[in-house]
Amino acid sequence: MIRQPALNRALLQLMTGAAVFVAASAQAQSYVTDLETNQSVSVQSTVSRAEVLADLKVYQESGLAAAERTAEETGQWNSMALQAARERYAALRHGTRYAALVTEYAARRGETVRPATKA
Repeated sequence: MIRQPALNRALLQLMTGAAVFVAASAQAQSYVTDLETNQSVSVQSTVSRAEVLADLKVYQESGLAAAERTAEETGQWNSMALQAARERYAALRHGTRYAALVTEYAARRGETVRPATKA
């Protein structure tokens, strides 16, 4: 039987790794399989790396990352804390904080700043 703390640590590492992977591959070309021809087809990402990094930052700042970890551990996906974190995330994501982060990250990376998209 797996001890609970070890499982929690493994889940946290998996979620962190997934977030890093998403952030790292945001600007890279992706490949999908065309179902008709079964060929690998190149597709360009629709968001910049700066947008992905800004989204990750507001996700963490809103407390949604922590609330989702707690919900995963407890199985309580309809808690008030999780709902409040979702609302904070939405407010940050659609507010000036997100746009400022996109501009900041794009400037650091030397990317062209394009209008921030709303998710």
